[in-house]
Amino acid sequence: MNERVEKIRQLLRELEAEMGASTRMEDISSPSSELALVVQQIVDDLQPLLTPYDAAFYWFLFRHSIAKDGQPFLRVSTRHLSRAVVRSSYSQAEENTISLGKVQDTIRALEDVGAIHKEGEPNREGTLYRVMVPNEIEACRRFRIERIVAEPELLFPSSGIEFN
Repeated sequence: MNERVEKIRQLLRELEAEMGASTRMEDISSPSSELALVVQQIVDDLQPLLTPYDAAFYWFLFRHSIAKDGQPFLRVSTRHLSRAVVRSSYSQAEENTISLGKVQDTIRALEDVGAIHKEGEPNREGTLYRVMVPNEIEACRRFRIERIVAEPELLFPSSGIEFN
């Protein structure tokens, strides 16, 4: 078992060396297969670290930045986010927006995990954020390694690949 874990660790080190410390936006902006890989990494490595609100907000920011044009930067306001992302689960009101406090808490949580970075001061259009992909987020890289070491048999369940 220890040999298998060491082999997995070595393969991860080799992959990280090939990919570099982080994925550059130019690398994922055009080929759909690479964007699909980033989406898989978000689902596997980032989403388990987020609350449902955090995940919904991250996906919204990702869709309107990297998935839209390959650019990681996006300017948004808390007021816009309160109406555009998801509906409140606590209100039956017709508009049914998320409270501004909840939006601020969610943005703070995404910043704390490293999923977004504030890049400037707020202005009339909102605040400029950089949306990070999982290879750029330290918490995701740690989670990925912990998951692989803890559950190596789940790595490639249907691929037929075996580690001897």
